[in-house]
Amino acid sequence: MICYRAPRPSRSSRGVTLIELMVTLTVLAILLGLAAPSFASLLASNRISTQTNELIGALNLARSEAVRRAKPVAIRSNGGDLNFSTGWKVFSDGTVDDDSNGAIPTTVTEHDGTVIRETGVFTGTPRINRVTRSASPAPFTYTDSTEADRMYVAFTSRGANRSEAFFKVCDSSNSAVKGRIVHVNVVGKITLVSTSESCT
Repeated sequence: MICYRAPRPSRSSRGVTLIELMVTLTVLAILLGLAAPSFASLLASNRISTQTNELIGALNLARSEAVRRAKPVAIRSNGGDLNFSTGWKVFSDGTVDDDSNGAIPTTVTEHDGTVIRETGVFTGTPRINRVTRSASPAPFTYTDSTEADRMYVAFTSRGANRSEAFFKVCDSSNSAVKGRIVHVNVVGKITLVSTSESCT
């Protein structure tokens, strides 16, 4: 008669002790605590980059549509103020005298007030404001604009802009992350002129 002996469990197959588990969890908690602020900053930086790209894309669309249509096209904040964080509309802006006024009329026509693209409110805590740049020489400083006519940018039929425009993009919940400045010059060129602006 053949007898089988059950194999004895090896030492390597036993579980972890309570002390080992507690040490592992403590180390993991410390590492997560160190990584959380960096991760939050990374997310805020990515949001700012996305919002900046959306704004530049909308400005470029407005300019190219103005040239294509041979009529003024404007981009205006949805709130009708200097805060573009609420989103914006790109729309045809050819008035009777062909002098763009950055406003959608009560009666929309094919040449005045037709919305080409609309962007809604961004998720998160963005801050996209029209700002005013200090005079030369550099380094420049940027302050929130107080001019009532700066809730829009209007491009002429040749793609020019009647006055310089600056936008500052930040994340209001993470002011330590550097902001970006978008510039639209008088000939309509749109550029990202700074990626290291203070958001405090």
